[in-house]
Formats: sequence, structure tokens, C-alpha cells
Amino acid sequence: MKQNVLNETIEYRNYKESDYESYSTFCENNFGKKNYQRNSSYLKWLYEDTINSFSVAVNNNTITGIIHKFKAPIEINGQFIKVTVLHDLMVDSKYRSGAGLHLMQSGLYSDEYVVLPGSVGRLSRAYGRLGSKPFNSFWYKKFQMPKGLYSLNKVKSLNRYKSLAKNQGLTFGHNKENNKDFHENALKKYINIECCLDYFKWRFFHKNAPLTFYVSDESRENTVLFVIGKRGFLPYVRIFYVSSENEVILGEIVQFIETITAKIGISVVLFTTFEASPPKRLMYRQYKEIPISYVFSKNKNHDFIPNVPTFCSDIGFDGINPFENI
Repeated sequence: MKQNVLNETIEYRNYKESDYESYSTFCENNFGKKNYQRNSSYLKWLYEDTINSFSVAVNNNTITGIIHKFKAPIEINGQFIKVTVLHDLMVDSKYRSGAGLHLMQSGLYSDEYVVLPGSVGRLSRAYGRLGSKPFNSFWYKKFQMPKGLYSLNKVKSLNRYKSLAKNQGLTFGHNKENNKDFHENALKKYINIECCLDYFKWRFFHKNAPLTFYVSDESRENTVLFVIGKRGFLPYVRIFYVSSENEVILGEIVQFIETITAKIGISVVLFTTFEASPPKRLMYRQYKEIPISYVFSKNKNHDFIPNVPTFCSDIGFDGINPFENI
């Protein structure tokens, strides 16, 4: 489809491999030089199946806007179904009123239900005006004193703290180990939901998926997932999924994560989940601008209650994968 915007012709179509150079430049200009969105292995992970792609706005063979998407299971009125998740809607500044609106609308009406995770500002207000249903999300951060210098090798060997976890009655591991262990220790409550198991094969066990750590108690009823990312030269840890009904145990798990990440030189802890806020005694601070998360339904007469696990959004996609070339 083509549209005339500011006397320039904008073409809307699916991304092609030949677009990568223009896409990479667009991401560098709009997300920053060291963004994970431009990583070719990230794209291969999102769209390895050749029938899948994402939408781009193109002017004179130059990408001027993008919107990513993938399918994930969420709970609607007590039943899990796969829906579309939209993320990374970004448009060059002079095209936002035209190309941005077109990309947003085409994404919203691409499925019966669409998840819109963590939007702020004008985009968030636009989603709200269109009748999207907001759901709880929690956005906190904390600074801690690092105990050494950060390095990628320290991330690779973070599992050396397994014995420390065991001494505290916890289980610690990651998704690049045994798939069955990850299922049973980190995702126990979803282990009998077929559409979730199919999703996990891609989300956690694909070779290009981000390195994702878990910490669970002995019952596997209290679990936290986290990734380690890097913004510029600053490494951080992102806690992005919580399953817990016990704030005391959750506090013990989060403190364990703080301890081991401080040991490898990380000074920033982000707590960004759809499930729960951090325990108050740990003194996390809420984001100054709090993102709002929505589910949109193109059926305006349908009342529904959504439940979206955080790992069914793009939160946590920024985790590094130091094993991707091994």
C-alpha cells in the first residue's frame, strides 16, 4: 500500500532481507547505536519462520517507520489463546502523524486481540482513546553498589552461584541448560497448557533467544525470571516475570538476584513485570513516567478480562545471549 505524506510517497509493506542495511540505520538513529533491535540474530529469532515478518514504512527505499509483532498465548476470560503482540512502534519524527498512525492502526486490527505492552506519552494516550483495555504493570528500579567490574565472561559463568542458591533453599539456572529443568523449575504453573508449551519452544529454547535466568524456591511456587542487558556501556539486570503469593520468599529471591549481579559488576536493577510490584522493604523506586500496558480488541461489543504473563510481551527481549555464536 502507498500513501502520500508531506508530498512524499510512503509505501507500507512487510520487511525483506534486502532491507537490513536501511533497517539497521533506522534503528541506530531511533533506538541508539548499541540497540538490540538491529541485531541480525534478534531478527532471525523473531522471524525465523519465513511466513512471518513485520511492517515497515518506506520512502525512496529508505525505512522511515517500523512496528514489530509476534504471537503469544494470553488468558482471556480464563482461557488461553494465542494473540498478536505489538512492540517497537517507531517512526522518523517528520512522518509520525501519517506513517505512525497507519502502522499503529494496521497493527491494532491485525488480530482479534492485540497486546500493547508498556507504552508512554502520545502513543499510550492514542491506545487509550481507541478503547484499549489497560491492565496492571509495575515499573520500578534500584541502584546497588557493584562489587567488581562487569564482563561478558562473568555473565556466562553466573551459574557458579548455584551452590549459594542451594544454601538459601533456592534453585538457580537458565534457559541454555536442560529444557525440562527450565520448564519444571521456572514455568511449573504453565506446564500443562499446550499453547504455552509450544510458545516456550520459541521464546526460551530457540538458539537465538535471550539468555534468561530463573530463581525458584524449593516448591517451585515462587519464581522470578531475569535477563542481563546493556545500555551503552551500562549493564543492568531486568527482573521481568514474577510468580509469587509470598512476599517474604519473593524478597529472598530478589535479594539473591541483587547479590549475585552486584558480584559481577551490575549497578542497576530494573523490576518491570505485569504480575507484582517489588517487596516494599527492598526500597525500589517507581519510574518517573510509568508505562501503561493494554489489550486491544477490534470487537467493540465484547467485554473481556485479560491476563498477560510478562514473558508474553517484549519485556525481556533486551537480554543478551553470549552463547549465540557457540
